[in-house]
Amino acid sequence: MSSPTDVTVPTGVPVPGGPDAGPAPDEPAERGRLDVALSVVRKIAEYAADHTAGTVRTQRRLAGLDLGESGTSAKVSGYGEQVDLRLEVPLAYPARIADSAAAVRDAVRDRVQELTPYRVRSLDIGVSALTDPDLRATSSRTPASRTE
Repeated sequence: MSSPTDVTVPTGVPVPGGPDAGPAPDEPAERGRLDVALSVVRKIAEYAADHTAGTVRTQRRLAGLDLGESGTSAKVSGYGEQVDLRLEVPLAYPARIADSAAAVRDAVRDRVQELTPYRVRSLDIGVSALTDPDLRATSSRTPASRTE
């Protein structure tokens, strides 16, 4: 007696995923290719750096006008499956710059290599600002007017 889950397949009929079916559509070669633009790598690197301990956001000002905040900026170049990164990172002060830069370097390299098919060949870090986060919080308040 057969159960309701038994299925009889006629001989010569290919069964999906069977030995005669060829490569399964879940194989990477059958799904296609993934191209990740370098602009995406740039965004990943900036995000990873900005979310690393020791980095800060800085106020952007031009001629005394407040233009908002900025964080890490990155430039990416590459060839094949390797990329070169150049980061400009604002860091918290006082702190050991070498330790903060090493943390940023590790976080960015790990995140880029985890999310993209690229290997980070080189990663240069420049410190764009040293900012005391405590002073920034107090200076963002509107100053009292002074009259004499």
